[in-house]
Amino acid sequence: MNTRTHAGALVPATAALSHPGLIRIISEIDDNGPLQRHLLSRTLTGLTRWQLRQASAIGRALGLLEASTDDGNPSLVLTPAGEELAEVYDTAARWARTHHHPSDVSDFVTRVQATLTLLGSGTPGTTGHAPGTDYGSLHGPRTALASWVRDHGSSLAAQLTGASQDEMELAA
Repeated sequence: MNTRTHAGALVPATAALSHPGLIRIISEIDDNGPLQRHLLSRTLTGLTRWQLRQASAIGRALGLLEASTDDGNPSLVLTPAGEELAEVYDTAARWARTHHHPSDVSDFVTRVQATLTLLGSGTPGTTGHAPGTDYGSLHGPRTALASWVRDHGSSLAAQLTGASQDEMELAA
């Protein structure tokens, strides 16, 4: 995939990967290991059962999550693509915290979403760009996301143009 394709792929990727429930599930599993399905609502407070079902369905459809019963309990685990996405989320959140974006007191999900939004909005002078943002400093998150898209973008694109497109539109 060439650089031009990478840039074009970042916009739909940032939209698909910015779902707040998906960010929380991916990060929770990355931090604490498999997440038992019956404990989803207790572990990820603040999300309704419908939001949790939707986020886990999106994660499975995008090849980021899979079901496991290794310990005898139905659990969600990260696929290799999900593990690498967790690193992208961490990189985005670190950048946002360092640059106080979108504010000094933002939570992890808001930081990740705001950074992915910047990455998907283009560069200074384009519609949607955030005034006062040092786009040059976004090199780390941009590189991490572009690498993830290069490695996993074909399956993401296939899912976004298939049945999961309806789910993604509902999630927005």
